[in-house]
Amino acid sequence: MDHQFDADRFRSELVKGRLRAAMSYLSRFPDQSERYARYTALFQEEKYLTYEVDPELNGILLCYQKYYRETFYLEQTPEEAARRLWGRLADCFRLSGDTADAIETEQVDAAFRAKGFHFLGGRTSGYWGPYIWRNEEVKRYAVELPDGEREYAVKFLDGFIMKSWLDYISLGEVGTGGWSQGDGLICCVRDAYDLDAESFRVSLLKHEAQHAADLETYRGMSSEDLEYRAKLVELIYSRERNLLDRFAGEADASRAGNGHGIAACRILEGAERLLNVPREALTSLPVEEMQAAARTLFAESTRDAGEKYSKITP
Repeated sequence: MDHQFDADRFRSELVKGRLRAAMSYLSRFPDQSERYARYTALFQEEKYLTYEVDPELNGILLCYQKYYRETFYLEQTPEEAARRLWGRLADCFRLSGDTADAIETEQVDAAFRAKGFHFLGGRTSGYWGPYIWRNEEVKRYAVELPDGEREYAVKFLDGFIMKSWLDYISLGEVGTGGWSQGDGLICCVRDAYDLDAESFRVSLLKHEAQHAADLETYRGMSSEDLEYRAKLVELIYSRERNLLDRFAGEADASRAGNGHGIAACRILEGAERLLNVPREALTSLPVEEMQAAARTLFAESTRDAGEKYSKITP
């Protein structure tokens, strides 16, 4: 029986999409009663959020809110929850027969852009859920990576009204801090980082720059391989934080499409193999040992990528 609330354990359940397990754990602790009440109101009682946008856009956002509830609280199959989402969105636009991608990339995107917002649809770690924001600012950074220094433009995004599924089911406590889509541009959720901290320099800049570099180099690299290599880069350059604890909380190979979770599992397995210590002892090793192991694993993955993927000719 747990006697003290463990915030890391709670967040780990949410990162893995296990909302009901997270809520069950939360309910055990009287000092978390206020937080638990917020979860029950939203997911059990269906007291959905109202956003500071007009009724048309709120109607679209309600479709996604219901999808989040059906996926993570009611635990419908991914196929059924997605089918219901597209059906509701089609009803919003009085459509019939449109594919999911067409509804998001054409109808939903256009509706938000017409009101001054930027919209990014698609899936994050296998689940649907858009990023919608109002403001952007671009700066350029030189980023050192294992294979050399590269320069990238970083687009800082602000004024969000939705940050996909993880931000929603965690009530804003956990979420994606940035991404790269293969166009050489790194997107950063501005309020997720202190720009002077290692978390920004390493977990955003270097992580996403490695994505950008790999997408520029290898044709069709999988999400799992992209995340594996970018997480190894974080380990190579991090000195102030114990990232293995975080990766252990993300590790989950049970669900296809969960690139982050599968990559975290691979890193833990690789570190155990190279350092010849049990998993529970990894976090107590000196940072220099973990950095050296990460460099070895990264070099192995580079050799593997050269055999697995064709290279893109400049």
